[in-house]
Amino acid sequence: MINRLSIIGLFCLFTGTIFGQNESDGLRFSRSGVYGTARYNALGGAFSALGGDATGSLKNPAGIAVYRDNEFSLSATYTERFVETDYYGNNTQSGQSKLNIGSFSLVGVQNLNQAGKWRNTAISFGINRVADFNEEYFVEADNVNSSIIDDYAAKINELNIDWQDLEANYPFDLYLLWYNLLLENIPGTTNQYYNASGTLPVNQSYELDISGAKRETYVNFGSNYDDKLYLGVGVAMSNTRYDKTTIYSEKNDPNDTTTYIDEFSQAFYEEIDGRGYSLNFGAIYRPVDQLRIGLSFKSPELQNLTYKFDSDNITIEEDVAYEVISPVILEYRFRVTSPFQTTLGLAYTFRKLGLISLEADYIDTRMMSMRGRSDSDPFNSENKAIDNFLQPVLNIRSGLEYRITPFISARAGYAHYGNPYKKAVGTDGSFQLYSVGAGYRIDQYFFDLSYQYMTSSDRFFLYDPNLVEAVNTQSIDHRITLTFGLKL
Repeated sequence: MINRLSIIGLFCLFTGTIFGQNESDGLRFSRSGVYGTARYNALGGAFSALGGDATGSLKNPAGIAVYRDNEFSLSATYTERFVETDYYGNNTQSGQSKLNIGSFSLVGVQNLNQAGKWRNTAISFGINRVADFNEEYFVEADNVNSSIIDDYAAKINELNIDWQDLEANYPFDLYLLWYNLLLENIPGTTNQYYNASGTLPVNQSYELDISGAKRETYVNFGSNYDDKLYLGVGVAMSNTRYDKTTIYSEKNDPNDTTTYIDEFSQAFYEEIDGRGYSLNFGAIYRPVDQLRIGLSFKSPELQNLTYKFDSDNITIEEDVAYEVISPVILEYRFRVTSPFQTTLGLAYTFRKLGLISLEADYIDTRMMSMRGRSDSDPFNSENKAIDNFLQPVLNIRSGLEYRITPFISARAGYAHYGNPYKKAVGTDGSFQLYSVGAGYRIDQYFFDLSYQYMTSSDRFFLYDPNLVEAVNTQSIDHRITLTFGLKL
């Protein structure tokens, strides 16, 4: 039987991050950004104390109790993502664009006419994109004085793996490299290897292509007590799809007479999909008419995910390509339990002139856990990495709205999401988001428009940091959202 941890461990040598298939995956599917209606996006997602927005109710379900009328809304989002990379001083730029339906919601309100202080109840149903995984970029450099095969050779020699065991135990990388004559046995040995791909500096390239998203289908219930206290509870079911292709290539110097290989590439293909479930609880309190205080809690989300992985290798000799495909496809199921999340928000309304809103999430990412679908696969290595590499984070969001006329409003927002990795890890998972927007409301209709600008950066190694320089990336997202709403 194939050893999952051995395969993934060697695969991580290629990605350059020793935690590439454990807590990084858990974080990826546990975190969410500012995605939703145009008004929500324009105000930086700071809606936990405001209420009255369908997407905001995902953070604090008490927000639907603020509604006074039934409402339908639909949002479309256009995104352009640009990534600039720097590798050995060589800069490359890549970009992609996507158009999707960002959110859909229905809110129903029931006024309570009987005597008492319970004013109304409300229920909402919707679908909202909470994370976007789409990304692609290209990295290249000339005359690099090492090869990824050097790294593989050093690791396989430490393991003392006999060539006859490569196919059974390491079918996705070492076996393909050996089969395609990139790793050769040292004469007279069956468990020691050398780099047969060449000795002179090589030209390297690395291509990343990721697609997919995480969406939540939710139902929230809320109630309004005396226009002072709003209470809510909600349940959400998530659907996640993540497809990743990475291709690493090397091209040899034509003057290298130690090998017949002109160039080679190795590609890895990953697919992850699954579903999750979570509960939300929240309250909004108005001590005075203008001030609102929001407090909400999101339970740990239980996600059941299926992982598929395979790979191939192509070697080119004298313009002839030799391809070898991994003899098996790895597939297993695992579970991710996201951390508990607490959100505290404050909002102040300037009567009919506008509002200001501020909120913060506290998430201890060390409380995240991963495990297999059976007790025999406890993910001990992954959970140890969570304890060693992650730290608590504080996410801050703020928004400002000014009513220019009774029908037109201008908006601005800012969000900072903290770095969940400890400083010693060397990976920066933080990002900044700036937004502006406008809204037009008349009679039973409204239109909202927002623009978001997000920046993030990262640094990683293609293989052993002692052999190669780091790849630095700088990402910029431009996101435009248009929402149409109708009061029913």
